[in-house]
Amino acid sequence: MPVSPQLPTLWVSAAPFRYHVHHLMAATAVPWQVIAVAADLPQQQVRSLLYGRDGRHRSRLSPYAARRLLALDATQLRRLQVREIPASLVTDSVRALLADGASLESIAGWMGLDLHSTSQLADGSGSCTQANAIMLHLACVHRGLLMEPEARDVA
Repeated sequence: MPVSPQLPTLWVSAAPFRYHVHHLMAATAVPWQVIAVAADLPQQQVRSLLYGRDGRHRSRLSPYAARRLLALDATQLRRLQVREIPASLVTDSVRALLADGASLESIAGWMGLDLHSTSQLADGSGSCTQANAIMLHLACVHRGLLMEPEARDVA
């Protein structure tokens, strides 16, 4: 049975995409973690793009990840900061964090909200932005309360 040769994986230079993510962060004040979610990329991949691994910056990036990052713009990220969603969609996350020992103050700080707004989220009243909802979800993932969604195989 003949074996078909595998095509080599093509890579692109990571530097322009690192700059693009830094630019998006500076232009919108959206954390890199939210950018990773918006781009549908694993947290680890975006973190290593920005900050390197073992003291070295990544020199290359998969074309898939490059396309996902390039598709994001500041307008899309700003929409995440203003699009309100009902508190009922995040109440379980806030309560899970509180049950795990996080303080209301630390949750408020993580999301950049005041205590009153954070308390309302825990009670299921009020609303928060989509970016806040993403940050709450990521806090649960970080504490091991939720698993990060399975990422596509993006090398």
